[in-house]
Amino acid sequence: MKLIEVNPAEGNLTLYPTDTRPRSGSFLGPKYSKIRSLVIPADVASDAELADILDTLPPGFTTDYEYGLGLTRHCDVLVDLIEESTDCTVIEFVSSGDPRVIKHKFLISFTRFNALRTELNRIKNRGDRGIRRVKETHVHNDLAGALGLKPRRLSLGLLETSKWMTKVAAGEEPLNDEEQDALLRATAKNAAQIASRAPEKMARLQRNINLVNLEHLVATYEAALDAQHNENWWQQFFEENIFALQLLFGGPTVFVDAQVPIGEGSNAVKGKKIADYLLKNALTNNAALVEIKKPSTKLMRKKPYREGVYGVQSEIAEAVTQVLDQALQLTRHEMATKQRTGDTSWTSNVPRCFVVAGLATELDTDDKKKSFDLYREHLSNVRIVTYDEVLGQLGTLHDFLAAEKSIDGNIVGRDPAESGQTLGAS
Repeated sequence: MKLIEVNPAEGNLTLYPTDTRPRSGSFLGPKYSKIRSLVIPADVASDAELADILDTLPPGFTTDYEYGLGLTRHCDVLVDLIEESTDCTVIEFVSSGDPRVIKHKFLISFTRFNALRTELNRIKNRGDRGIRRVKETHVHNDLAGALGLKPRRLSLGLLETSKWMTKVAAGEEPLNDEEQDALLRATAKNAAQIASRAPEKMARLQRNINLVNLEHLVATYEAALDAQHNENWWQQFFEENIFALQLLFGGPTVFVDAQVPIGEGSNAVKGKKIADYLLKNALTNNAALVEIKKPSTKLMRKKPYREGVYGVQSEIAEAVTQVLDQALQLTRHEMATKQRTGDTSWTSNVPRCFVVAGLATELDTDDKKKSFDLYREHLSNVRIVTYDEVLGQLGTLHDFLAAEKSIDGNIVGRDPAESGQTLGAS
């Protein structure tokens, strides 16, 4: 019986999903109906220990061979769909591209798989909470008379998906696609009338919509971090989801333009400094520049410069110098640069500068955290923000917007697990 096979020459490993539960009726038989193997890119030596190999498996895979290697239980619906819709016997995970069937193989990128896996976990969590609410309400109302309690209404949760799941658990049917479309059309048609008659209800609706959009942004951001996209991908992502960048500023900020050539002369890029993003303060019009690096950009050097002191990686120092030089050129050539942007109301009195790079989770010791904070907090006019700090800000905002005033005036926060904080694509 073969459970796992390492192929160093081909740069992958193969899992053979097998039912290894001793009490199972299909003990030592295939774990799935049709799928017999999962092929995963991996740089593993042929003589590596089994425990070390299993540690290299990405999220979404079972790493305990006693329970049968393969995908985690939440991903069973993916396997079921492939088996019901194809004759594939192999699922192969690849670096990029759309999902596709090639002969007996179903190919899916890690980016797509991670996005699916993240949403499946989130759906399960919402469903579990909905079922719990239904159970608690049923028991409460059934025994309310005996305990001298007042009956209570079923709480459906805040997010629309949570409400639908709770209704299903309670025996109700959610709206179908046609009913949802009709509801959206009616809401859009009567929005002004509703806002005039019941402004508090319109405000609540707007907040719920914002929460759903924010949760989608959070989920896509998380999946993108797992996918290890390049710098160009992230530049496009932030341009399409500029709200994530606006959180950096701590004040009202307006997007002006992206990939802005800074300098004098014609509109030609040659000889110009290229700013990733140009924004402005919504009240003072003062310009701000944002330079983007990858989440995988290293923040600190691996070895200490002196005991307890780490130096920043050269790419971070270079990014700081780069954005400062862009700010200098912006001030010197403001009028020429304005002609290249769609908004000429901004000014370069004292341009603010930001660098988005790396992950704070890299700072795995107190000395690295101290050294990083010492460096960035003493920079003049440049703020370094890590990708997971942006994620944290989005999650915090989500929780803030999700807080509801209870009847007695207390603030009731949502379950943090429902906030999606475990930030999405446009």
